[in-house]
Amino acid sequence: MKQSIQLIMICFTLLSTIACKKDVSPENQSVSIDIMASYVNSTYSEKLELSEITIQVFDLAGKEVFKGETDVQGRVKVPNLAPGRYTIQGTKTYAVDNFNAVSGLSEEFDVIFSSALESYDVNLNSEKSFAVELSNGTYGALVIKQIYYAGSDANKGANFRDHFIEIFNNSETVQYADQLYFAEAHGANSANTTYAYQARSGQYDWSRSFGMPTNIHANSDYVYARTILQLPGNGEQYPVSPGESIVIAATAVNHKQPYQGTDGVGISIQNPELTVDLSQADFEAYYAPYVDRGRPIASDVDNPNVPNVIVHRRAGNATDLILSSNGQHSYIIFRDQNMGPIASWKSYDLPFADGRERTDGMYVQIPVTNIIDAVEIQSSSTTTTYPKKFTAQSDAGWIAVEGGARSSNSVIRKTKEIVNGRRVLMDTNNSTADFVTIKANPRGFAD
Repeated sequence: MKQSIQLIMICFTLLSTIACKKDVSPENQSVSIDIMASYVNSTYSEKLELSEITIQVFDLAGKEVFKGETDVQGRVKVPNLAPGRYTIQGTKTYAVDNFNAVSGLSEEFDVIFSSALESYDVNLNSEKSFAVELSNGTYGALVIKQIYYAGSDANKGANFRDHFIEIFNNSETVQYADQLYFAEAHGANSANTTYAYQARSGQYDWSRSFGMPTNIHANSDYVYARTILQLPGNGEQYPVSPGESIVIAATAVNHKQPYQGTDGVGISIQNPELTVDLSQADFEAYYAPYVDRGRPIASDVDNPNVPNVIVHRRAGNATDLILSSNGQHSYIIFRDQNMGPIASWKSYDLPFADGRERTDGMYVQIPVTNIIDAVEIQSSSTTTTYPKKFTAQSDAGWIAVEGGARSSNSVIRKTKEIVNGRRVLMDTNNSTADFVTIKANPRGFAD
């Protein structure tokens, strides 16, 4: 009798388990996927190993839910994902000596390969195998070190007036900032049926802009900018020593103190701790000479001790360098080699879905090959995700300032190491890995 009861209990348990499994709806069942990594460049595919490529999977909030490495065939299995949308990325770093020995090239720095962060839907009915293609990034001696776009409290701080960008010499030799360009990259921040978009990334499909040549890769080989500033100089007028930086201020004054606007009205400050002193900036973006009809913003005063940048393009009717406090734009520094005179640079309007003819030419087309450094900025909101403006060649990841708009915080590169007293900053071509948030601090560091 005892054995019969035990047998009945075992059967009951098995039946309950089966019944429970049947009760799990398809949309709640976990899914396993396969990821296959490869290199975009066929030359690298022939010479570089596909093993030990790091694969990361992130949920919509940016939380890492999986991290693993590929096998010799470039494959890795990701088990037990809850149905949903995920972003996937592959990365691999080669020590410079190892890379040069294998590739036959002569690079000066470690070489980092990354795939773009792209979104995929994962569920029982979706594709179960995904491919990531790795490209080697663009690297230079000068890097964007700090971007203070969030600004400070509009009433107690300086609002947008204290915005600044910092550029750092990450090499061991003197670099010159002369004639360097800084630009604000533009792109889609939300879907709108008026415009055409790329299917996978959700970014504008610039190839459909009116007048765009059909024999170029308009989306992958270029970025598009409205704000373009250039530093002055004759070529060797503004040296930047190794481990040092330059600061470009929207308005080069001490924002911790009251000052007088161009209209003669005082500009007050209630809490100096919320903002920064930019009176010792290296350059300032003084827009007044470029503003139409003599209507510059009163707070944009000219510090005679700080050289002014050249304003080639300004966003719309902007009366000062006002960065998007919500992180809607991303940023690049570049040189103009082989681009010809600025007057000849191509500009295009947004790609209208109905193909209408618009020749406003608001967005300047900048070749990716001219980019020295790029930083992809993302929304600080956990419920908002902007489509990427850069491919993996420019920036494989993104960074968002903690605290959001008016937080007094900036994004800044982490320190990688200190070599003979010289600080070397992180530069893996992936802003997610390279940057952190700090309270804005011109010429400061994250540690």
